Amino acid sequence: MDANPNHAELVERMRELLKVVRMVRHRHTDRYPPVPTGLVGTLTLIDRTAGCHAKELARRTGLDPSTVSRSVAALVAHGLVERRADPADGRASVLAVTDAGHAVLAEARAWHADLLGRALAHWTPGEVEALTSALGRFTTDVEGALCSTLEAAR
Repeated sequence: MDANPNHAELVERMRELLKVVRMVRHRHTDRYPPVPTGLVGTLTLIDRTAGCHAKELARRTGLDPSTVSRSVAALVAHGLVERRADPADGRASVLAVTDAGHAVLAEARAWHADLLGRALAHWTPGEVEALTSALGRFTTDVEGALCSTLEAAR
């Protein structure tokens, strides 16, 4: 495929977005130190996929199972997640968010909602909807391109 000149600009916007995401994570961690940096995302995913296994988290996030295992262990150590016996297989455990974890998620969601409310205060609802839709499509398509690249390399 020929290089599209707009792709260079998009790559630059992505770098800027990633920088802002890092800034948001650090600011959030500074305000809520009991939650280790980067673990709110994992906690959110566990909440959305109640009763999932760590292997499933690794698959959904595209992370190495050992990375997910360390994240889960940190969340358990902080009392935000607990391991429960899997009703379908007593040898395995499923992950569940604790009451303390739900409280942390509620605080994080409120903090992010406030931040986005201030950042998007001058955007129209249509602009927010268009951005949300475009980002959803973009992330899905990039993930698909990555997966096809991995398949082609095998």
